[in-house]
Amino acid sequence: MAAPNTQIFLLFAFAILIPIAKSQPFDDFWFVQQWPPNVCALQSGRCVGRGTKSFTIHGLWPQKRGNSVTNCPGTSFDFNQIAHLENDLNVVWPNLITGNHKWFWGHEWNTHGICSESRFDEAAYFQTSINLRHNIDLLSALRVQGVVPNGASKSKQRVENAIIKHFQNNPVLRCKTASNGQVLLTEIVMCIDDDGVTLINCNLAKSNCANSFIF
Repeated sequence: MAAPNTQIFLLFAFAILIPIAKSQPFDDFWFVQQWPPNVCALQSGRCVGRGTKSFTIHGLWPQKRGNSVTNCPGTSFDFNQIAHLENDLNVVWPNLITGNHKWFWGHEWNTHGICSESRFDEAAYFQTSINLRHNIDLLSALRVQGVVPNGASKSKQRVENAIIKHFQNNPVLRCKTASNGQVLLTEIVMCIDDDGVTLINCNLAKSNCANSFIF
């Protein structure tokens, strides 16, 4: 049996560690990039990103036990905190539909980013997203493997395998069905550890795409 002093020390250490383990409301991230031609193909009206031929950021979404955590309490979006990043964000994180970029950034922070505020304040969150976009160049990775976006049908397995071969981690492919019945690849998700840097495997079963789609 442990000595009384040892028991007190162990209880004290345990009491400290428990709140630390519970204090972070997320485990990791989904880094979601969208393919503008297919996003715009789903819009019947205006879509300012229609001519964009590179993947752009949809969001960096904190996950907990495999599900997105959203609308957490915290510090609301303040553009002044990221004004120095505006030029970069206009390129990598545009609002493809309306062109109202600031609204989009505010929506993404207030819905998703705020849930990672225990690790990343607003400026750090957006800088982290910019860094991820530069480091995870999906279009280049796919082209190296011979997957070219030409509006033709692609095999889900081929696209997944191309990404896995390049990044050594599983993605999640997300599709939507157009009014004409075509299945369009609209988003590719890469999973990131809670440090905002390290790629980790996504759960391939989270993909909602059919065996083939337009890309």
